Amino acid sequence: MKGSIVSGRMRSRGVSVVEVLASVAVFGIIAAGLAVNSVSVIRSNRISRDLSGGAALAQGKVEQLRALDPAANPADLSAGTHFDAANPLNGYGQAGGIYTRQWTVTRDTPAPGLATVVVTVSFHEEVARSMRVVAFVCQSSTCT
Repeated sequence: MKGSIVSGRMRSRGVSVVEVLASVAVFGIIAAGLAVNSVSVIRSNRISRDLSGGAALAQGKVEQLRALDPAANPADLSAGTHFDAANPLNGYGQAGGIYTRQWTVTRDTPAPGLATVVVTVSFHEEVARSMRVVAFVCQSSTCT
């Protein structure tokens, strides 16, 4: 006999429709919670990727400026604000991305022969963001 007698009726040992519906409802609630969490994780990963790309672009420009020969009086180290010719940039510094890079040079600051360079990288996805890197760059051959 596949069932048991309860109060004179045969009771099945299978799963009832109510139990199935309850299980599906619990699964749906859990799946919805995980889906919301997944969307949040994907958004956070994209923001992290964008911030890392911007930081790499800013640091890369600082390294380019530090590598210039100050005796040649390069235009990129002249006083004032400069914009990258390839703007907007991608994360690799090539044209066609979401980043805008500029740098401002203040000569003979903080000391004669040094220039203060502020590299700013801006981008806009959901929210406008920007970051700055401040560096001192030798502007004369007397720097050591």
